[in-house]
Amino acid sequence: MLTRCTARSLASPARLFSTSAARHTKVAVLGAGGGIGQPLSLLLKADPLVSSLSLYDIRGAPGVAADVQLTGV
Repeated sequence: MLTRCTARSLASPARLFSTSAARHTKVAVLGAGGGIGQPLSLLLKADPLVSSLSLYDIRGAPGVAADVQLTGV
């Protein structure tokens, strides 16, 4: 299966490059105050493809919001 996918991608090299502008995406992190949500939020903040980042948590996460705001990326 891996050989078939590789052969298909090599058959059309024009598909490897994009001439359109980069798409910006809006991302929402549910559970931003948790052990996975906090580092995930910081990584998404640094991603140039993410144009809007929304953080949600049941208990409120002012610490995560402060961390993301202070990164300055």
